Amino acid sequence: MNYGWKQLTLVTLSAVVVIVIADLFFARIVPPVQMREVEDGISDFARRNPETLVLGSSHARTLHVVGEELQRRTGGEHSLVAVPMENGKIEPYLWVLRNRLQPLIDERDNNGRLLKSNLRRFVLITEWWDSCPMDNNAPYWNIPARAWTLTDFTVDVAGEGVNGFNRNYFQNRLRRLFSGSALIYNRTQQTLVERTMDMLRGRPLEPTDEVLEEKSLAWQQMIEKGVRCINSDAQMRALADIADFAQSRNLEMTLLLFPRKPSTLSEQAKQTTLARFARSIREFAAPRGIRVVDLTSTSPLKDEDFMEDFDHVNAVGNREFAIWALDHDLAFLQTAPASGAGMATAVQE
Repeated sequence: MNYGWKQLTLVTLSAVVVIVIADLFFARIVPPVQMREVEDGISDFARRNPETLVLGSSHARTLHVVGEELQRRTGGEHSLVAVPMENGKIEPYLWVLRNRLQPLIDERDNNGRLLKSNLRRFVLITEWWDSCPMDNNAPYWNIPARAWTLTDFTVDVAGEGVNGFNRNYFQNRLRRLFSGSALIYNRTQQTLVERTMDMLRGRPLEPTDEVLEEKSLAWQQMIEKGVRCINSDAQMRALADIADFAQSRNLEMTLLLFPRKPSTLSEQAKQTTLARFARSIREFAAPRGIRVVDLTSTSPLKDEDFMEDFDHVNAVGNREFAIWALDHDLAFLQTAPASGAGMATAVQE
């Protein structure tokens, strides 16, 4: 019996060693990337008292870098916390605002004073895709995966049992726990097999010009087709609810249309999907006194400033964008907000 346990232990240890070695090997092919998530933004907001709160999709990670540059430039006189919600959509932004940020925004000390007394501005990052409904009315998996707390998970499991929707919570926490693992990272990126086969066949690991051209064309076509789905009723209602919340807290609000990779934007897309979405946002914002900053195709970001996914800005691009934005369209973050902004008391809802 003892021999059997020793043999089982030896086999188990050997398997663990093989997995670790394989993970280290694959990390050289597809290095895991540790990205800022909702929890990181919530944690920063909970312990800080910033002047500006930013909420948006994964593109809000770029605004985190803007916040670091803002901190450096102003010596902390003007500060910013960015909360990125992976996979976007306006309804999930509203969920994060109501369920994770509102309790912190409205929190008071023993004397009844708001703890976030410096909060004056609210910036929502968005783009055309956020205003489209989910394909086939699929549930927002990014809410349990990226925004739930353990309490949210427990309550949902108690009512619904373990299912494909709430399992997203556990799976993403596992990914975060083992964020340095290439094998775990690949569960969401799905590039490991392709890269490994390229390496074994002697192909370059970097995408070829042909591959880049194909991806650019695919993106162009996707954005062109987006004109059919933008400004869905549910997403626009959620946007109105977000704007109402900002107004109820007397926060100066800005809608920021995030820059896109230049090669993904065809002239047709610019004249249809993007123009129509930008116009609808301006029409939404004007009567509400909301500032609109449209950087979709006007920032200095170039193709090489974007990651291989064609969507997110890389580290070099983030630094360049932060400097440029604070010198230009986001320069207002370095000045005091409009008189009276941020002075409202918390509203009980």
